[in-house]
Amino acid sequence: MLSNRLKSIAGLIKKEDKVMDIGCDHALLGIYLVKNKSLEKIVVSDINQKALNNALKNIKKYKLQDKIDARLSDGISIIDQNINTVIISGLGTNTIIKILSHPNLTQINKLIIQSNNDHYLLRKYLVLKEYYITHESIVYDKGHYYINIVFEKGNRKYTFKELMYGPFLIYANKDYFKFLLKKKRAVLENIPKYKIATIINHKKEEIFLKRLSK
Repeated sequence: MLSNRLKSIAGLIKKEDKVMDIGCDHALLGIYLVKNKSLEKIVVSDINQKALNNALKNIKKYKLQDKIDARLSDGISIIDQNINTVIISGLGTNTIIKILSHPNLTQINKLIIQSNNDHYLLRKYLVLKEYYITHESIVYDKGHYYINIVFEKGNRKYTFKELMYGPFLIYANKDYFKFLLKKKRAVLENIPKYKIATIINHKKEEIFLKRLSK
């Protein structure tokens, strides 16, 4: 059964998208997309041979060998020219940026990314690479919040706050910002009192998060 986290990604795929799922693990998302989104074909890849073997077993189990192309790869270095959409989920931002630093990035029109951390750095990096944000959403699954961000080719300017919290999310999910506010207050409690400048900076962010959570 596909998790809510992965289902939320599947909901962002259109029938006409030519998709590659990087870091596919068991290929469950790829299988779901073929069976439920009517994708004619999808490429799935993983850098780990054991994970790829599990993916191949699942693909064979559902008899989808002709629709799902599973490859051992570290990312977009093996991308086909017809691929225009890339999914990356379950990885940290530094790893994602490393994957996307390959020259093949220029042929990708659409990126669907669910990073584990540092969404500010991710947004900033891809905006500098001439992508803009067309969608953001939050999914709560098994005690964790996950952020989906869709980037498409194009230019748009963003404020620091939009890059930090998301140009769409800033106006949306109150529960998420309550969660961030709780984390920020926990951080503040552990900052030594003599670090005044650090406390002031975190207090400013706390005030902003409090406003967003109302």
